[in-house]
Amino acid sequence: MYDVIDIHEFLFDASEVGEWEGEESLAADNINRIYHKVYETIDPNTDVELFREMLEAIWPYWQYQPGLLELDEDLIAHFVTFLIDEFEVEPEE
Repeated sequence: MYDVIDIHEFLFDASEVGEWEGEESLAADNINRIYHKVYETIDPNTDVELFREMLEAIWPYWQYQPGLLELDEDLIAHFVTFLIDEFEVEPEE
């Protein structure tokens, strides 16, 4: 699956996240941390299309959430667990 979906097509830089009141770099860093956490957590045997749908759901969820600027590792892990549960995917053991 990792050879089919390149995480870099989903990652953001500060110029792509929109207006975050001067915190665009932090917003980009945090959204990218979420993508990386999903990528490292998901079972590599997950259906490619399902995995792509999961990745595509991340930005619309966070795009206008002020909490994006306040994320820490625990909140990221919680969101990834939520995302996996929502898509009924087994995390990698």
